[in-house]
Amino acid sequence: MHHPPSRGGKKKKKKKEKETVVTATEEFFSHWFGVTNNNREKQGQRQRRRRRRQRQSSGVRAHGTTFSAASYASGNGDDAAGGEAIRAEEEDPSTAPLVVRDKIKGIILFVLPLMASNVISPLLTMTDTAFVGRYASDAVVSLAALGVATPLTDYPVNLFMFVTAGVTSIVSNGLAVREPKRDMERKVYGAMFISFALAITLAALLVCFPDALLSSLGVEKIGPLREVARKYVQIRGLAMPAAFLTGAGYASLVAREDTITPLMCVSLAAITNVILDYVAVVTLKQGATGAAWATSASLYVGAICIFTVLRRRKLFHIPPPAPSTQMISPPMSIIPTKEMCAPVMKFFAPITFLSFSILSLYVVLILQANAIGNVASAAHRIAGNIFTVCALCGDPLVQVGQTMLPKYIAFTPKNDGRNARKMAIIVQAMGYMVGIVSASICFWLLYFGASGFTTDSSVIACARSVVLPVFAATVANIVSKSLYGVMVAMKQLSFLAGLTAIGTSTFMAAVFAINKYLNPEARYYALWWCLFSYYAIAVVVLTIRVATTRLVNKERYLS
Repeated sequence: MHHPPSRGGKKKKKKKEKETVVTATEEFFSHWFGVTNNNREKQGQRQRRRRRRQRQSSGVRAHGTTFSAASYASGNGDDAAGGEAIRAEEEDPSTAPLVVRDKIKGIILFVLPLMASNVISPLLTMTDTAFVGRYASDAVVSLAALGVATPLTDYPVNLFMFVTAGVTSIVSNGLAVREPKRDMERKVYGAMFISFALAITLAALLVCFPDALLSSLGVEKIGPLREVARKYVQIRGLAMPAAFLTGAGYASLVAREDTITPLMCVSLAAITNVILDYVAVVTLKQGATGAAWATSASLYVGAICIFTVLRRRKLFHIPPPAPSTQMISPPMSIIPTKEMCAPVMKFFAPITFLSFSILSLYVVLILQANAIGNVASAAHRIAGNIFTVCALCGDPLVQVGQTMLPKYIAFTPKNDGRNARKMAIIVQAMGYMVGIVSASICFWLLYFGASGFTTDSSVIACARSVVLPVFAATVANIVSKSLYGVMVAMKQLSFLAGLTAIGTSTFMAAVFAINKYLNPEARYYALWWCLFSYYAIAVVVLTIRVATTRLVNKERYLS
């Protein structure tokens, strides 16, 4: 006799079907987004390790290399096998066998989403260039105006990269030496506050004094180019807080080896920018002014997304948490203390000088192109943007060094730096690989894709004339970035600053010679070869430095 299934049986069947769907979903995401799931697994492992350290704090050595399996087994009644499992789990990564194939796979999974994010970010500006160049009524003048406005709207974010470098170092080193979470959050909050204060100051300058800033770049006091550039600078200045805070929040997530979430946030901002550019430039016929409003709005969309993620993961709080040494948490002020700001301010002088020197090279290229004429200025707007986007493919390698090297170079008595050196070699080798691929893409985009930015034949011909030096400069730029990350992780900031000072001085001397001895037609081509030489010399010097330095820092693991 057939009996209908009971209500309990139906519930069990539905529950089993639900579990099957959840399992299938998890398998799908683990296949395509392995980095995110790996982060969850690592977070769970860290929590289990933290509980074990709390139960058996006496079994941890002062330098934090391994757990004592015997003491753990005797103190908790576990058998020897359990103690050995803990020993293997807590093994010092600086001395554990390093499997090169696994590390390369991990770096690729880390780099690919980050590379996509870094390429998408400058697409906000390139989207403005494409829409204005194709659909603005005064395309050549508008492109030239965007070219002279770029140093004021885009470069200041890069100039204050010490905040993002500091956040990455604070979080990655804190995780490497097992710093208490609340102490690490307080340092990150101090960095965020400094970033916000700098953004407000810069926004006030751009909105209130655009004419003085444009005059400092040699822009004519009257004329259509000046008027277009002034409006563009003022509108983009309103988005400086979003741009600065996005960079700091982005660094906080990347330092935890989460590169999927930043990619999604940046992608949403880029999609928003394309839609608004179409509406403002094509539909409403607002030209460069409409493009500026579109980019500003998209920057705020990205910032809101990233900070929503940080708040939900409890990685950022307003006001900041109390120090871990205080058992009772008193009400905290939103104004950070000196102790909270000091860690990131250590990066201020060397990283700001390095960023300023590199940005000065790009500003010199812009000024030299403007001095040659409107055609060279518009061509450099295209060539410079393509070079910037392709060169940004090397930025993840800087973050690989800052994020993954600290656990290999943290001080332990047995650490001889061999694993750190292997990691440095792997990162540099990937720099050459990424550099060649990115430079090939840059060559193709510049030679065959220049017509997508403008219909002016003279501008297209000028842009195509520099494809070879742009290719070489892209390769050298990306390889040098792979070495910068290693040097920052080693805290060799003073050496980087000194090398940058010498290289920048040599570059300026070469530009002076070009202006003196070459005619205007040959200057723009020669300037790109000067930029290549700057990065090529840096690659040679940094390679020697890394090869002759013991890759071990002084920070000890915390018990």
